Amino acid sequence: MRGWVEEGLAGLPFQSRNYEYLPDFASKAVGSGFGDGFDPDLALIDEESDGDFVEKLRLFKSRYPRCQILLAAREESTLTPQSIQPVAIRHWFSRPFEPGELGRVLAAAGRSLQRQWRDEHRHTRSLHGFERLVGRDPKLLEAISMARKVAESPQTSVLILGETGTGKGVLAQAIHAESPRSSGPFVEINCGAIPEALMESELFGHVRGAFTSAHTDKPGLLELADAGSAFLDEIGELDMSLQAKVLKFLDGGSLRRVQGLESIHVDVRIIAATNRDLEVEVEEKNFRLDLYHRLNVIMISLPPLRARVDDIPLLADHYIGQISQRLRGRKIRWSTEARRVLQGYTWPGNVRELINLTERMVLVAEDRDEIGSEDLPQIFSKPPVLFQVEEQTQRPIIELPPDGISLKDVERAFLEAALAQTAGNVTEAARLLRMSRGSLRYRLEKLGLRDKASRRRGRPMRRRRAA
Repeated sequence: MRGWVEEGLAGLPFQSRNYEYLPDFASKAVGSGFGDGFDPDLALIDEESDGDFVEKLRLFKSRYPRCQILLAAREESTLTPQSIQPVAIRHWFSRPFEPGELGRVLAAAGRSLQRQWRDEHRHTRSLHGFERLVGRDPKLLEAISMARKVAESPQTSVLILGETGTGKGVLAQAIHAESPRSSGPFVEINCGAIPEALMESELFGHVRGAFTSAHTDKPGLLELADAGSAFLDEIGELDMSLQAKVLKFLDGGSLRRVQGLESIHVDVRIIAATNRDLEVEVEEKNFRLDLYHRLNVIMISLPPLRARVDDIPLLADHYIGQISQRLRGRKIRWSTEARRVLQGYTWPGNVRELINLTERMVLVAEDRDEIGSEDLPQIFSKPPVLFQVEEQTQRPIIELPPDGISLKDVERAFLEAALAQTAGNVTEAARLLRMSRGSLRYRLEKLGLRDKASRRRGRPMRRRRAA
């Protein structure tokens, strides 16, 4: 019988073979039960001669209401459809029966289970799925299409690239929510927010006595993500020594807690994200080449909001509808002029900046139903660019003042503007100015602007040695 069950289940169109064949059903249906973790989607139960068999079926169904029951009746069975009607049997086999019949019934049950699984996860997908990524921009749609494909593969590592605030975390959560791992945990690990001294313990856990405050064994975040997905945000911030340990985990799927001797196998999909140019980081020896290639199985790039100009009104309307309903219990809207101003802004903070602005505007709107352009912060009244750009060639159109201007002052102004717009992030400033990070560092040093660059953890801007 078990062989027939295995053969029938092999072709099920269902992602999880969560089934049980219960030949000793009557002895387990009462008393000690079936043990912890027993919660099958499908059970094939042999009829037994126990006088209370129907009552035990009823008890089993009350304990596991989601479970679909297939009943294999004995040749001399006295059961009738009326006697077992309250139990809601999916299919009743009468012995002898053919394996082909079992296969057909199991395939139908699998399709039913798949529909049931989709219905149960529809709400989760609406909260955490790809529907949260609003827009019609071709590059965004291309990124979502690739993410949908990779979501179907539960093991493939994913690397998401994009500026701060573009929605890398939202995309990572959507990949998890619409994958076969959706019933498992989604553990977010911000590699830039955890102090370097604690990072190894947070990732891999520790055993009792590993350090002064380690009074008990503690599992790491990767271990807690077992059977689910781990999102390593800001992966570019990891120290080189930890990069080596993450690579070893990715290659073998096993980890050791700090000061631990036992290897622990963890089944987890890694989704990594960064706003850095990892190829530049590899060139500058700040990121391991082998880890970059190991993470970069599938790379997905999210475009910045300034490159999705036509999506800005869609996003603005979407978020003001959500936020005003949540905070005010009613819908507030943008005026036509406010939407035009929003569309003309450069959005250095991307979608996150738009969400934060919308929440601020809703909070100060009081009893108004519309937010106008005059309500927006002063920064929205400033010119969004320093000069005009020719549409076809993308070359700048510059008109010099009558008295002229120092080229050194122009260069200084551009470098300061880039650093101000990126909060001192040298990598992002270099991207805006379309130069390498090394070239930008040299120019900052030459013009005495080194101190305007942020000192990110583990990445201080070093002075160049005198010749």
